[in-house]
Amino acid sequence: MLQSQLEMGCVCVLQSRMGFPWGLDFGNQNCVIAIARKGGIDVIDNEASSRKTPCMVGLGGKERSLGQAAVAKINSNIKNTASELKRLIGRRWVDADLQADIAKFPFKVSEGNDGSILVHLQYEKDGGECEMKAYTPEQLLAMLFVNLMHTAEGHNKGPSPDCVISVPCWFTDAERRAVLDAATIAGLNVLRLMNETAAAALCWGLPKSLELPDDSAPPKNVLFFDMGHSSTQACIVAFTKSKMTVLASAFDRNLGGRDFDWAVLEHFAAEWKASKKLNLLDSPKAVLRMMAAIDKVKQQLSGYAAYGKLPINVECLQEDHDFSSMLDTDIFASLVKGLVEKSLESIKKVISDSKLTFDQIDSVEVVGSATRSPLIVNAIKDFIGKEPQRTMNSEEAVSKGCALMGAMISPNFRVREFQVLDSTPYAISLSWTSSTGGDQAMEVEGGGSAKGNVVFSEHNVLPSSKMLTFMRSNAFDISASYADQSALTRGSSPIIGNFSITNIPAAADGGPSKVKVKVRLDMNGVLAVESAQAVEEVDAEEEEKPAQAAADTPMPDAKPAEAPSDDTPASEPSGQNIAEQEKPAAPAESEPKKKKLRKHNLPVVNKAAFQLSRELIDQFKNEEFEMATQDRLIKALHEAKNDLEAYIYQMRDRVSGGNLSEFMSEADKQAFLPLLESMENWLYDEEAEAANKSTFVAKLDELKKFGDPADLRYREDDERGLAFSELKKVIDEYANLAATQDPAYEHISVDDRSKVKSTVDEAAAWMESMQAQQAVKPKTEQPVVLCRDINAKREMIVSTCKPIMNKPKPAPPKPKVSPAAAVHASDGKQAEEKKEETSDSPKPEAAGSETPKDEQPAEAKEPQGESMDTGLD
Repeated sequence: MLQSQLEMGCVCVLQSRMGFPWGLDFGNQNCVIAIARKGGIDVIDNEASSRKTPCMVGLGGKERSLGQAAVAKINSNIKNTASELKRLIGRRWVDADLQADIAKFPFKVSEGNDGSILVHLQYEKDGGECEMKAYTPEQLLAMLFVNLMHTAEGHNKGPSPDCVISVPCWFTDAERRAVLDAATIAGLNVLRLMNETAAAALCWGLPKSLELPDDSAPPKNVLFFDMGHSSTQACIVAFTKSKMTVLASAFDRNLGGRDFDWAVLEHFAAEWKASKKLNLLDSPKAVLRMMAAIDKVKQQLSGYAAYGKLPINVECLQEDHDFSSMLDTDIFASLVKGLVEKSLESIKKVISDSKLTFDQIDSVEVVGSATRSPLIVNAIKDFIGKEPQRTMNSEEAVSKGCALMGAMISPNFRVREFQVLDSTPYAISLSWTSSTGGDQAMEVEGGGSAKGNVVFSEHNVLPSSKMLTFMRSNAFDISASYADQSALTRGSSPIIGNFSITNIPAAADGGPSKVKVKVRLDMNGVLAVESAQAVEEVDAEEEEKPAQAAADTPMPDAKPAEAPSDDTPASEPSGQNIAEQEKPAAPAESEPKKKKLRKHNLPVVNKAAFQLSRELIDQFKNEEFEMATQDRLIKALHEAKNDLEAYIYQMRDRVSGGNLSEFMSEADKQAFLPLLESMENWLYDEEAEAANKSTFVAKLDELKKFGDPADLRYREDDERGLAFSELKKVIDEYANLAATQDPAYEHISVDDRSKVKSTVDEAAAWMESMQAQQAVKPKTEQPVVLCRDINAKREMIVSTCKPIMNKPKPAPPKPKVSPAAAVHASDGKQAEEKKEETSDSPKPEAAGSETPKDEQPAEAKEPQGESMDTGLD
């Protein structure tokens, strides 16, 4: 609650005509969405009322199961459900870490034609057959993004494409581009890709910014430790009132909460093999059920209360054998001891890279779902000597930080001024080639000129730009790659991309031209060449000659300048000027010619090493649209089928002995009840499985021909008494007003009273007639009068009688004045006016005094408005 109030104080909504931007914590196991809006930063729930949406995509038929829906079907559809998309996106087949993950996946993954990866899932297009199809990770992630966008739109009550998506700080250029491509396929407008470490730091720092040190004082250094489902990250951030700076970051891509679960799984798999002679790891379904049970027990053991031993039971785990065992804190600690020690390596590296000592770290903040274990927290405490803090929700901090960044970028919000300076964990170097094979050097502003120069160093500020200078005569290519391949995943390529600069003009002297190339590492962590220009130094006079020639050319109608006339007095020079004129002229010094830069923009072709082509993205967009359309049609079909099924069950109970029994004749019952039974049998027949939406709608309409009239008679009978009661109340009210002798109504004329009386008398007679006819009418027949007719009669009485009885009294007449009194009053008025004219006549001023013109009394002057500071930008 306190955190929400702090966030509310630093975010102000300026306008909200469009959907609020949302922040997405893109996790390996779950995704979390937060929205910045008027009440602060809110983490929203999905269609299942859960604040966490599983990162899963299930196919297997005509309808896709995305997010929460995929979990509900995974036990029966495990081989057609893709999970852990974060470990797949942007990876190459030769990646050794990827191969280790694929060995544990229950779904099929293969190599694509270009070295990418493909996920094979079954899917049935409308009118086709269910067959195995290959999907790129970008396509699958786009499907999940669409589901998450619908969740945000449900809370925003409108389109909500604007978002900030978190990625691990260790994501490479290829992985970041893949996430952006998936968002493009899904129709999202990504305001920024944000490192998870920076997002958590922003969530911590912005609400506390007023309490942080001034910019001139030493900053507050905070170490953030984030262990998620599959990876671990650590960073040190320096905070002041107006900014946060990521000093260094470190990570372990292959250490997360799932590794703790897998260690326990292997322990129980060994027990299972010894007792049942079965290999648990060979059955994906058994592994899935066992992992769910382990996660539940692990969370209980992670509590700070000592549990001792906890049972773990799974019924019919494998070949109808039940699993039963125990897990205690000591066994768990021994199984994960190596993992806990490994988690400290990221902290050691980030402290070393930041050049800080333990004493210079003011506090430690832990986030991430895996940090619930006291083993991790205690290990950090023992290593650093400081108690790790949990001032934020461990599983929601990243999404809230992304939502805050979305508010800072969006024009719909005004956020307290706070600068975010992130960093990249990789050093990036550039190399170049020439069409002629030359080897000219490259100059970097602030750097050296060696070939293969490291342009962006490790922990370089993000975003950042560098200006490079080349001396070239022909087109050339610049290649970007990661300088330290050991920092990447095993087997992955360090190449980022290739950038071609063409159409270089020849220099004036025939030599190579100076080419300035601007390379930018943008806020998404993606590298690109922003611009390239050929720069030439020319004399400023040469630039001015064409303009000067145009100025010196006389116009056809121009007249010669007139000489000054003799009558015009010449100005006399001062003594100083005369002395200056008498001095001998000094020899003129030759001034250096001024130089001016002439720039020519050059075409640049950016080609990332690993990214989907524009044509492929458009193709995937069309396929996503077709699948989304099919999902909507199937959803409408299911709704029509459910409506028919619900109507059958509802009507059978109501007609057989419920509230509709007395409102349906026996003949209608004899026809309706068998029809309900026949329709129910058809509903579960094979014919219904192949039926379309219109068939279910037609079947429902057929049943409603019997059921709706009976339901109408029931509702009319239930509401008729109240409707007549309200009508009688209005009749009595206006009948009494028409006959009242109250002085407040004495101005109402006899004709008006008669009109009111006739209206209510007619309505009373109509009501008595309808009540009498309805009293003898059987309940199984159509009512004589409907409630809407009764209500219409009541409204007619009010609209007719109310204006009459609420007519205001006429104003009292003015008192009459006699002619003599009128003449006397007129004479007195004229005398008074003459007296006022005499007293108001101006008096002559004293001699020598000035008469002020247009002078007004001070109180008559128009007040001058003062500007007010409303506090708004």
